[in-house]
Amino acid sequence: MRIKLIIFIIIFVFVVTVVGSYHAFFYRGKTTVAYFWDSQNNVFQEAPMGSVNIRSESNLGNNSTIEKYKLEKGSLTIEDNSKMVWQSPSDWLIDSFVIADSNNDGTADINLSVWKAGNFGTSKPFWIKENDMSIKNHFFVFDFINGAMNPIWQSSNLETPNCEFAFVDIDGDEKNDLITIEGEYSQKLKCDGRYVAIWKWNGWGFSNEWRSEKGNFSNLKIKEINDVKYIVVDSQIKE
Repeated sequence: MRIKLIIFIIIFVFVVTVVGSYHAFFYRGKTTVAYFWDSQNNVFQEAPMGSVNIRSESNLGNNSTIEKYKLEKGSLTIEDNSKMVWQSPSDWLIDSFVIADSNNDGTADINLSVWKAGNFGTSKPFWIKENDMSIKNHFFVFDFINGAMNPIWQSSNLETPNCEFAFVDIDGDEKNDLITIEGEYSQKLKCDGRYVAIWKWNGWGFSNEWRSEKGNFSNLKIKEINDVKYIVVDSQIKE
């Protein structure tokens, strides 16, 4: 009995050691990385380092009351003076929103990350024979004016889904940039970050300015140190 116990302990220690070594080899844990605009060399650089608020209240209607935004179970509602003035369509699944001037026209916009079926809405281009009805991620921009939601820009299916996003003037040109953590559609509705990307409004949509190497990213934040803005993300290190 005692011999069996000793053998069991030896096997247990061996298994724990092997599994622990495997995990340490392939997953060394999380670290924090940051990217910033190097104005001297005109490139984005990675900096060794370590917040973006999702607003729940704002006054986009330019009146005496403050609208309240509530995102719950994929549905966004807007209340003005305790009255619901807008609710997202039932066939939309909204996973996040940010209030920011995304098209740099001086007016704060409501920016939505939306999952929905259909590559296009009712305005399908005539050269497209068939609408892709699979569920994909879209990026929508609205203005809230006089109690109504006015669409500014609504993307078709994004090539890669946005897991997280924020707006900030990252390169010092006095225009907001769209900062995203992008995932992969193979993950379905679960969005695990694979790239950090920077997009800029070009007058009719967003153009990609930069994209990181492939990794495992999450927890997007913007941090400013000595007048330099950093894109800060958690990175899962694998080997």
